[in-house]
Amino acid sequence: MQLGELLGKLVLFKFSEEIRPDLGLFQIYKDEVWAVVTGVDNEGIWIENPKYELGVWWDENGHLIPPSKQVIEKVKTNILIPWRYIKILMSVDDPRFQKVKSEHLPGFQAYR
Repeated sequence: MQLGELLGKLVLFKFSEEIRPDLGLFQIYKDEVWAVVTGVDNEGIWIENPKYELGVWWDENGHLIPPSKQVIEKVKTNILIPWRYIKILMSVDDPRFQKVKSEHLPGFQAYR
């Protein structure tokens, strides 16, 4: 399999120990994660987190929302993982696996 063939597929990632302290910032809580690949380039591989929890501090017009009215929303994000932090990748070559539709499955899940 070529790296370009991973686009849009669900892939299991195993990250190096070196990046582990930084993963929490991106709401990745283990060094193993299932994620959909959204891009591949010279710098690394882009993965999607469809439910990143982000505080919303501005309204649609760009005005600051008062702290008492600020909320946390789940938004779709893309995260670049540089190649040097990727230890192993695994893709499953089964069309059923790539078409899973579930609130509880990848997209973006800690591997259990």
